[in-house]
Amino acid sequence: MSRPIDYVWNVISFPDSALLGKRVPKKQFLESGGLAASDKKLFRENVKSVYWEYTLKPSTCSVLPFRDNEREYLEVAILQIELASQKGHRRIAEIIHRVIPYPLILGFYTGSDEFALSIAPKRFSHAEQGAFVAERYCTTGWMKKGKLNEWEASFIASLAWNNMPLQHYGALYSAWADRLTGYECSVMTGTFTLGKAGDRFEHLTQCREIESKISELRRQLKKSAFNRQVELNTQIKKFEQELKQLAASL
Repeated sequence: MSRPIDYVWNVISFPDSALLGKRVPKKQFLESGGLAASDKKLFRENVKSVYWEYTLKPSTCSVLPFRDNEREYLEVAILQIELASQKGHRRIAEIIHRVIPYPLILGFYTGSDEFALSIAPKRFSHAEQGAFVAERYCTTGWMKKGKLNEWEASFIASLAWNNMPLQHYGALYSAWADRLTGYECSVMTGTFTLGKAGDRFEHLTQCREIESKISELRRQLKKSAFNRQVELNTQIKKFEQELKQLAASL
């Protein structure tokens, strides 16, 4: 039976030798230290299964390991996660990225035709020897197989193995992360393009901060007196203009 996430794996076309298809017990995540009770509840109730679907390492494909002073990418693991519903998939992604130290690509899907992807570039921890921390979490919204809009389709097509730099896993994973950043930009611009990831991520962060300010002002607007509403509307319009200008630079 075809799953929605299979559409993405087929577009990427990982080497056949990288197929693993190994189930990962949920208890591996639930018994890990540091998980809040609310995270355990979300994971227990909404995660139906986790599979280590592909493993990319020198013995399964001709890509070299990578290591420098900041990070170590000896392999990349591709996991697929079946959820009972779309609820909390971004939080579940963070849990999985934290528990498994490898660089990961996560593919989420539900019983319907929706899927989502997640990546988290990792580096060595400055606080704990031998540990890794995520620099950021890049998790898409839900996309519907067979009903992708133009920029979603362009994003998925850009992930194909043949489009990737394959000299080492650092370059390969960074290229996928750049495309996830491009996806996040396209949510705001309506067009998928690749650009300088560092600058774009900084602008995206600024956009989200402005969006948060606008949301807070709109909440205040609903319960404010008329004179205060005029002032709040003026602030909202100012932030909306700033957001528009920032989005144009993505």
